[in-house]
Amino acid sequence: MEHGGRRPVWAFLTGPYALFLLVLLLVPFANIAMYSLHTYSPTKVFLPELTFDNYRRIFDLYYVRLFGRTLRLGLITTAACVVLGYPLAYCLARARPRWQAVGLFLLIMPLMVSAVIRVFGWIVILGRKGLLNQALLALGLEPVKLLYSETAVVIGLVNIFVPFMVLPIMASIERISPSLEEAAQNLGASWYRMFGRVILPLSLPGLISGCLLVYSLSISAFVTPALMGNPRERMVGQQIYDEVLVSFNWPGAASLSITLVLVTAALMFGALLATRHAGRREKAS
Repeated sequence: MEHGGRRPVWAFLTGPYALFLLVLLLVPFANIAMYSLHTYSPTKVFLPELTFDNYRRIFDLYYVRLFGRTLRLGLITTAACVVLGYPLAYCLARARPRWQAVGLFLLIMPLMVSAVIRVFGWIVILGRKGLLNQALLALGLEPVKLLYSETAVVIGLVNIFVPFMVLPIMASIERISPSLEEAAQNLGASWYRMFGRVILPLSLPGLISGCLLVYSLSISAFVTPALMGNPRERMVGQQIYDEVLVSFNWPGAASLSITLVLVTAALMFGALLATRHAGRREKAS
């Protein structure tokens, strides 16, 4: 009886965070959703008349290409982060504690620097007279034009988001006992076969989590595409910024924001289902 009369501890532990989400996330999100259903006015920002025209225009060719380019660059960035981040995550997970601490420090340290400062650093490197082209000229090669292109945007995004890929994968690999690797190799499996049959399936939840984080952050990025990309080949974040602060089309910007959030939510839902399925397979094995 005494236990039944106690207030649940989880209510006190989750209450502050639930209040934080309600005040600083759900209420502004509901406000944006209401803006997206109003009619745009060049003089009054929006009119009280409700309409779905803001969502219909997303199917115009310009916005279809805008979302297609954004999703494509996010996919390329995620794939590059997987290629660069998975080997690093494996090395850190299997490293000695001292070297692991040094590696984690070097991995996380760039996150302490503003993204704007890092982007300006890449501008110095990739510019027309930057360090890369100066090195090519010194070798007798032709300079390349990388800055203000999609390639430069991907390079900047990968540099920023690699830690978000490495950390979840590293956490998953650390849960895999090294004895499983030794057993597979003792049974005659090569290192690559052992990786494909043991490490990769068991680390799939971390890989999915890292891909979800990187992809969600990439498709909503603004600073890197704005400073390193071509103004004519913008991403959704840049379009939302311009419609809010340049054309003052708040309903249009709100509809783009809601659409981007729905895409991210769909990705998260799919990733959670995949992670749950992978977790069940891990328990079954």
